[in-house]
This record gives sequence, structure tokens and C-alpha cells, in this order.
Amino acid sequence: MSPIAPRREGWCPGALRPMQTGDGLLVRVRASGGRLTLDQAAAIAESALACGNGAISLSARGNLQVRGVNEKTMPDLQARLAAACLLDSDPEVERLRNILVSPLSDVDPAAAFDLAPSVAVLESRLAEDSALRPLPAKFSFVLDAGGRLPVGDIDADIRFEAIRGAEGPAFAAYLGGDDALAAILPPSEIGDAASRLAQAFLSRAGAGEARRMRALVERLGAKAVFAGAGLDARPRARSRRSTSLRDVLGGHAFGPAVVVGAGAAFGDIDAGRFRTLIERARSAGADGLRLAPWRSFFVTGLTPRSAVSFLGVCAKVGFLVHSGDLRMRVVACPGAPACMHAFRPLREDAARWASLLPAADSVILHVSGCTKGCARPLATAATLIATENGYDLVVDGRAADRPVRRGLSSVAIEAFLAGEGAKLFESERSGA
Repeated sequence: MSPIAPRREGWCPGALRPMQTGDGLLVRVRASGGRLTLDQAAAIAESALACGNGAISLSARGNLQVRGVNEKTMPDLQARLAAACLLDSDPEVERLRNILVSPLSDVDPAAAFDLAPSVAVLESRLAEDSALRPLPAKFSFVLDAGGRLPVGDIDADIRFEAIRGAEGPAFAAYLGGDDALAAILPPSEIGDAASRLAQAFLSRAGAGEARRMRALVERLGAKAVFAGAGLDARPRARSRRSTSLRDVLGGHAFGPAVVVGAGAAFGDIDAGRFRTLIERARSAGADGLRLAPWRSFFVTGLTPRSAVSFLGVCAKVGFLVHSGDLRMRVVACPGAPACMHAFRPLREDAARWASLLPAADSVILHVSGCTKGCARPLATAATLIATENGYDLVVDGRAADRPVRRGLSSVAIEAFLAGEGAKLFESERSGA
């Protein structure tokens, strides 16, 4: 197996290049298209128990992360992942596979088409095209199938929006930073288009001048980047549709198919409970697990009767299955000591503040251990950033934005949530 190479700050961890954190090495498992067999999911649970500290986290972009691995256990973890077909052959290929996909494109009749073949084509091109190796570590792709689970609110450097065109299935390709121009292409050309757009980015970005597509588009315009890739881009507004948590958590029928969606508070999963859940899913006749970009996952292949029973199992072992659960309104990073950059532990604060939030259908509070805001790069109605002197408050912004208040105590935050915050959240919900 590859030698362990913990990376510097800002690196995206993988299974071949983990990241050093406060509780050991963090290993990110990138499941192709977010799809796992039950055997693969069980292998991750067993690996976390045998090689880590028993903690698994669900990332905001649909990946599972094993925490608390060390140098002695890392080779065993890699061997287990390799046996489950969850390990890339090359760390450079692994880091390029930052691909987020609509999780149920093959199940949802309202989705444009099944994205799995296109994901396979894109992954093959990323693996084979050596010219793409210089891409920045966080350079990302999104494949959006639309339907009942759209991912239009999730940013990407290159986005492929699946559409049903007059001549059959197609993709509309968009660039980060521009929602108005798109190049239309057949699914078979997704790998070629991605490569050409990425190379156009590399040739025009300059050494360290633009680390993301958005910055390049703001400087040159999307039309110039499309032209550099040899693609004809025409006006076409991209979808901004997002998924409601009501369509994620709980039991859902997609035509004859039935799935159960379950979430994890703050993305934290106990590996032992996860293993139990997988065992019960197998007993219920499930055929797989789909990771989703809402700190949640779907269990597929259930019948209406087994889905009802399995929902009870999920709740019993500690997973969230009701969209009204207020813990789903909060995103919080691990905090100290798990994160070396965080100023304080966050979980107890986040759980307490969640109980004070009003009902909503989206994330309305972000609690971050520092200004990096790793857990949620999106603007949020309210963001609380831990500091040496309490918490700073950002309204309708990101963790790195200028706070409107500084050094808030827990008591002051609770007063804010009950007063001004309640009005802010109500305004957010009504769209005012």
C-alpha cells in the first residue's frame, strides 16, 4: 500500500493521502457516484472500528470519512478498502475524483436519466488524462439529474445538468461563476468535455492566480473559457432547484421503488451503530446504500412493508428520519479537539442551540470552530464562529465574512436565537 502522507492545510484528504487532525488521521472514502453495496458499507464500518476510533463522518459532499486512524493501522485500513473495491490505484487520481452526483438518478422516474454510466466515463477520463494532474485539489464536478432530488444549490467548478433534449438525453455544461451560458453535449462526450474545460482552466488560470473556476470566469468571462475548450456555449439559464429535507428523510416511494432516507446529527456516525444498521438493512431485503450531500444517505431496494419496519430501526439506533428534527437545521464542524484549528468544542453548544431554532426546511444555523468554515462553504442565515473570546456572529454570510457582532457568550447567543434570530429565520423562511 502507499506510504502515509498527511497533507498540509487546505488539502482534500483521501484514502491514499489522509489528513492529520486533532484525533488522528482523517481518511475520506470516495464512493463512485455515491453508491455503496451493503458489503462495501459494512467494510467501512468494520474498518472504522478496527483501524480508527470508531467515528465516521458524513461530509457535505456525500463522502464518508473514517476518523482516528494512525500510522500503524493505516496499512490495514487501506487493505480493507482495497478488498472492498474502494481504493484508487493512484493518489493523484483519487484527489481528482471530486464528483458529486444526484443520489437516486436510477430510481427517481422524474430524473432526466441514470447518471452512473456518465460518472464512469468521467472517472475514466480523470484517471487516464495526465494533463489534468495539475488541477487544484478542491476542483470539483457536479452531475445533476434533476427530478425530486436536484442539487442545483451545490457549487462546482464544472457542472453537468442532465436534460431530456429533443434528440434524446443530453447534458448542459456550466462553469462555476456563470449561470447563463451552457454547452449542450451527449452523455457519451462528458469525459471529453470535462477534460477540455479543465485544460482551458489550467492554460488560462496562471500559476496560483485562480484556484477555482469561479475566479477565472470573473476575470475572463465564461464565453472565453468555453471558447478555449472548443465548445459552443449559448444562453441557457441553469437550474437553481434545491432538495427539500422532506424528500430526503423518511420513507419515499419512487414509482415501484421504495427507499428510506436517514440523516446523522452534525454528520457524526458511530461505526458500531452503522454496522448494526447495515445488518438490519440486509435483513430487510435492501440492496444498497446511496450517500447524499445533505449529511444523509438512502437505503434502497426495500418494499413498502420492510421500509416501515426499517424506519423504526433507523430511529432506534440513533439516525434521524424526520425532516422536522431541529438538529438538521444546524451544520457544525467537529470542533476541538478533533480539529486542530478549532478554538473550542462545539457539539454540546450546537445541540443546545438546535433546540431553540424554529421549524424550517433547510439549514439556518452554521456553527464553525474557526473562520475557515469547512463544514459549510455556503452563506447561511446565521453563522457562529468560535474565537478565543466567545463566538462571532455573521448574518446571511459565510464564516470568513465580517461579523456583525463579536465575542458573544452562550447566554447572549441564546438571547439572540430567541429574539432577533427568530425574526431573521422567519424572514429567511418567508423569502422576505
